[in-house]
Amino acid sequence: MLYLGYSGILVGIGGKYILFDPADMLRGAEESLKKLDVVLYTHGHYDHFHLDSAKSIFKATNAFFVAEKSVYEEIREFIPDERRFLAKVGEFRVGELNVKAVEGLHVGRIMLYRLSSDTWSLFHGGDSDYVPLRFEADVALLPTGKPSPTASPEAALKMALDLKPKVVIAIHGSDSQHKTLQKLLSEKMPEVKFLAPEKMAPTKIAFK
Repeated sequence: MLYLGYSGILVGIGGKYILFDPADMLRGAEESLKKLDVVLYTHGHYDHFHLDSAKSIFKATNAFFVAEKSVYEEIREFIPDERRFLAKVGEFRVGELNVKAVEGLHVGRIMLYRLSSDTWSLFHGGDSDYVPLRFEADVALLPTGKPSPTASPEAALKMALDLKPKVVIAIHGSDSQHKTLQKLLSEKMPEVKFLAPEKMAPTKIAFK
């Protein structure tokens, strides 16, 4: 796992490499991506999506792209139909992965994602406020706030209570907001592993 900042994160799980909301945080290093299966964008705000970076990522990897509508309209000019997917509420298949998209709560439209295979499941909460999540996930990437006007530690806890994850990874928030979420989880879900990753520091997480 490599945390880029905000809600941008590269995850390797079950032999698949998944990139969420990279914005422009790869800063010219897009061509160094050796393997990438799918890129997902929750919405088009500056800290989540950057057009030139998206172009570079696709050129370097030929990955599948999944995007909320505003982003989808921008990437359709350079990504062929068979490599891009409009994120609609519901379930669909992207390559060898199952994707479930739900609409979050933010300033403008935002899509949240659960990806899964036969052996694992992973949820990404963008920088959304709480919305009911009627499914579970082994690993939950949950936003705690800053600079989002909608995300918060309390909203992240409610997501975690729905998802029943084995691991919670805090994203899109300040150190103090991450610590608040950690405290809430220790009180309400003490069995859950918690991590607040450092930016650009490769990290391994084990779960069963």
